[in-house]
Amino acid sequence: MIIHSLHAEKILDSRGNWTVRAYVNGISGTAPSGASTGTYEAKVIPADRAVDIINTKLQRLVGENFNQIDADILIETIDGTDNFEKIGGNTAIAVSFAVFNAIHNSTKITKKIFPYPLGNVFGGGAHGGATSFQEFLALPTKAKSIYEALDSNVELHHRLRETLNKKVKTVGINDEGALTADIDDLKALDIITDIAEDVGCRIGLDVAASEFFNKGQYTYRSLKKTLSPEDQLDFLTETAKKYRLIYLEDPFDENDFKNTQELTKKIGNRCFVCGDDLFVTDEKRLQRGIDTKTANSLIIKPNQVGTVSLAQDTVSLAKKHDITPIISHRSAETVDSTISRLALFWSAPIIKAGVIDMRISKLNELIRLWNMAETPKMAKLNK
Repeated sequence: MIIHSLHAEKILDSRGNWTVRAYVNGISGTAPSGASTGTYEAKVIPADRAVDIINTKLQRLVGENFNQIDADILIETIDGTDNFEKIGGNTAIAVSFAVFNAIHNSTKITKKIFPYPLGNVFGGGAHGGATSFQEFLALPTKAKSIYEALDSNVELHHRLRETLNKKVKTVGINDEGALTADIDDLKALDIITDIAEDVGCRIGLDVAASEFFNKGQYTYRSLKKTLSPEDQLDFLTETAKKYRLIYLEDPFDENDFKNTQELTKKIGNRCFVCGDDLFVTDEKRLQRGIDTKTANSLIIKPNQVGTVSLAQDTVSLAKKHDITPIISHRSAETVDSTISRLALFWSAPIIKAGVIDMRISKLNELIRLWNMAETPKMAKLNK
């Protein structure tokens, strides 16, 4: 594809903060951002500066004939650092997304295996809420179509709201559109699990443990207890068994490969033990996880590494070693739906993309793609 034009503008994200949107040949790509970010993620720079860099330095892309890899390599070369410290990972991913969308803008969808939507129905932690667990997630494992899958998650969300309204004084909504209430982590699990069984969903957690790990201890606010890493291992093992958890993300601090490995040994045959802050979509950190048999799945957030191609390298490495890639949104989002298309192109079995609010743009894109595909099917889950 020849890049005839490239320009950028700043727009507001779901938190009301400025982010950058790039256009390649009139087709857009937008950088998301996170609240609970891993230490090893690509550097983020102010949106104004990102716009300026795209409209000046990155004009070197204009007039050239690129595929995705070549465009991304040039973006990396222009930056010249390992972590996009000069031009910013948000700058890079906006352009990389736009290149991907421009290349595939008129391409017929040939992929027919669709990911299950992993939906955030109740929340806390850095996204806002009383619980230390950051996300209480629904996975509609019994769904036979993308419509059934989305319907199950939405039904769970609606029933949960109704139940909470009867049990607590105030029910709120946090950064990701998840419900919040002044209840503790285990009470939330009790309520959600009962509803989930009725609508064909299994429950998962994004513990985001780094957010409440301090001085070698995990402090659970609402449970009023503090756990050592060894106690955290026992607590999560018991919790996963009691609630039949199918998914457990970032159960320990982002540098704790050892205890994540131990948890994977204990529950990995029946649960996706997933690394987000642990791996940050980084090929080298994932290789360390493979070498130590740490986790059996990982979150793929392209903005963590800066380009579509770098994220795809990590996806390829994961699949080679039977590690399940899970494509994910960020807590600060826009109506950009690039990750929905990437989930199909990479044949990811799960996509983490919310349940309500502006995140429905990603879910509705899955519907559009489902209706375009010939004989579409839901992916196979190995749990």
